[in-house]
Amino acid sequence: MRQISLLRILCCLLLGLVLVESLDDFEDFDLEDAVDPTAGLLLAEHARASNTSLQWGPYRSNLYLGIRPRGLPKTFLSGLMWYNVDSYQGIQKARHSCEQGDEMRGYGWDRYDVRDGGRQVIHDVGHDIDLYTEFVKDGGSWGLRVRGVPKSKDATTAIVFYFGTEGIARSKLLNNFDLKGFMDDVEYGGYIGGLGNFKLTVTRGPESNRAPANDHAVGISRPGERTHVRSLAVDGSTVWRARDYYMKIISEFVQKMQGVYSPEQLPPAAHLFNLNDAPDQGNLHFVQRNFVGEFQFDVLFEDNNGGESMDSAKVTTLLDSAISTFDKRYAEVFAHSEPFDSPEYVSFGKSLVSNLLGGIGYFHGSGLVDMSDSAYDDEEYEDFWVDRGPANVVETEPSELFSAVPSRPFFPRGFYWDEGFHLVPIIRWDPDLAVEIMKSWFNLADAEGWIAREQILGHEARSKVPPEFQTQFPNYANPPTLVLAMSAFVDAVESHTVPERFRVPVGSDMPQQFIDLPDSSPREAYLHSPTLARAALKSLYPSLRTHFNWFRRTQSADIRSWHNADTPRPASWTEGYRWRGRTPDHCLTSGLDDYPRARPPHPAEMHVDLLAWVGAMATAMIKVGKFTGASEQEITRYEQILAGIKGNLEEMHWSEEAGMYCDLGWNPVGESRVHECHEGYATLLPFMLGLVPVDKVGKIVRGLRDPDRLWSEFGIRSLSKRDGAFGQGENYWRGSIWINMNYLILSALRSYFEMAHMTEADRDMIAETYKALRVNLVSNVHKQWEATGFAWEQYEQETGNPKGVKHFLGWTSLATVIMSMPEVLE
Repeated sequence: MRQISLLRILCCLLLGLVLVESLDDFEDFDLEDAVDPTAGLLLAEHARASNTSLQWGPYRSNLYLGIRPRGLPKTFLSGLMWYNVDSYQGIQKARHSCEQGDEMRGYGWDRYDVRDGGRQVIHDVGHDIDLYTEFVKDGGSWGLRVRGVPKSKDATTAIVFYFGTEGIARSKLLNNFDLKGFMDDVEYGGYIGGLGNFKLTVTRGPESNRAPANDHAVGISRPGERTHVRSLAVDGSTVWRARDYYMKIISEFVQKMQGVYSPEQLPPAAHLFNLNDAPDQGNLHFVQRNFVGEFQFDVLFEDNNGGESMDSAKVTTLLDSAISTFDKRYAEVFAHSEPFDSPEYVSFGKSLVSNLLGGIGYFHGSGLVDMSDSAYDDEEYEDFWVDRGPANVVETEPSELFSAVPSRPFFPRGFYWDEGFHLVPIIRWDPDLAVEIMKSWFNLADAEGWIAREQILGHEARSKVPPEFQTQFPNYANPPTLVLAMSAFVDAVESHTVPERFRVPVGSDMPQQFIDLPDSSPREAYLHSPTLARAALKSLYPSLRTHFNWFRRTQSADIRSWHNADTPRPASWTEGYRWRGRTPDHCLTSGLDDYPRARPPHPAEMHVDLLAWVGAMATAMIKVGKFTGASEQEITRYEQILAGIKGNLEEMHWSEEAGMYCDLGWNPVGESRVHECHEGYATLLPFMLGLVPVDKVGKIVRGLRDPDRLWSEFGIRSLSKRDGAFGQGENYWRGSIWINMNYLILSALRSYFEMAHMTEADRDMIAETYKALRVNLVSNVHKQWEATGFAWEQYEQETGNPKGVKHFLGWTSLATVIMSMPEVLE
């Protein structure tokens, strides 16, 4: 492995002294970071009200249905399993966790709000059934309704609900024991540390429910019309493996029956695959019913600490109210513009938003981090990716995260750069929820300001991730979209008109000065009270500033030591950046994975997309800093950074010959930096993020419109058709259409349309491009939704067909925001 020259090492050391001064100077500012005590009281009161409405939810994002409380790890987990029992083969496809390969015609929430609940529909082709799960809550109590509609009226379905407790808890069956099962509702009660006393009921359901019956001895000893239960005492940390425990129970019983009966004499599947009642005390409880044809039953959880009661009638009332409230709010928040204002597109948009919200999860556990010296290596050596040295992977202390997920079947965990896009519609739907999510993410930052780009917390989360991708590295970054989301939140607060006669709901013991503050539900308290919003962001601002410093420090590029007389003089000697963690074929940290870069990687290279992201970050820091009352000195410093970034984009990254902003690679022959131009999302990011001067906008938009380069009938391609890497290799970010990047392009077109000194010809071209792109993009996502039942990770650029991961909701839900954008720019 060749080392850089001694001269370059000395230059690096000198540069390091400069960078320490220029990149870390925010820490010394004398800032009033503390929230005013009275504002802190208001924040605490709002948090209490908000936490109550957010406490329970289907927060096990990886399951088709899994309910747990937020903020209370090691307390309560529940889930749902089902399979067809018309034959012995059905149990082999028992449903529990969302899986990419499951035979589904689509599934997800068609109406769902995190604070009220809603309805999910699962079109299970493999088991020939439509399953409805309807969840509602009232304070600390909640209800779950499970309805099944098989395609065949006499199909037999096994349904298993389970719940488990961990930590300080006790739970037991309250019914009198019966070896043949239970004819009445099944009731459990107990105590859970952090939750208190509870009662959980699984109802019999309506009289129309039918059960399998036959004259086999097993069917007689365990009648099909009864509910069967089983309790186990297990290690609390393994409750999440309930499906494995259930399968072990069934397997052991089948083996026992095979020792009694010949294959021809075995009982039917509906009786063979059933729980052998053993309702002992334990911490993992299974409740099973086998139904013939359509069925329905409820699961009712009641908080017995002075909380609200819950029964089946109340579930119906709350569900009707939740759906009605959702429809009304959707019409207000996402008013569709032509040509997407028809009922079919409105229904489509409701599903997208509902699935984004329904995918929000609560995660808790330890992560894996490589703490070796190589993990902090600045990668200043040639061939740095070949040998990163011995790993020192440590398991971190447990942490928690409240976050949306990209895809429940494939990516059911938090991703840093995805989350900023998720928050775009969430800020519109529930700004207060968005702040809770942002707080959760920034609470993950370590003392240096690092936030892992992929949050794989705990054994359940790790079970869905290949081992080679589980470890995180403290010098690896990701596009800082969370900071952009915080900036968008400030825009929402500052543009909101506070209604008259609104008051913040406060307790009687609150100081009198709060009584006259504007009121709203927990969804919009921050919008209706800028004082409250400012206090919330001010409490986050120190972590945000530390994260910004970490980002610039760890991803900085070495401008000075690689500069020579043939290289354009930069506008700033500090504002150049390079993604760490790159290999010849991948730059996973950039978010653009296999997007073509210079080959081989070199410590002298600089990445234009990263510079653009830091520019957007600096812009956001200016806005958030002003909103929270940062000092003029700090705001001025952000402005200087932004000016340096814009200057270096022009002086170093703009290629007049190529007509685009390009990466800088290294030419070993001339020992100089050279433009590495691969037209596509990376070269467009300065445009997408609003950093391009007016004189270059027209040229860039004309490139967008060229069908031989980036334009397609279904959206803007990720890579130009003229590029030699187009469609090659993994072909992940090498031509396919991604909704998040197209959303940024549409937003940029709207912004540039308003830019002063734009020529009329360019303004007309921008308006035409915006209108056509919006229609092309949404029409195809909707078409594929109708054809497949799913939103997808990406779309093929020639046909518009779906690619990659299905049920990607996820940033593909941005289609809802796009449908609510104006039809034309004027």
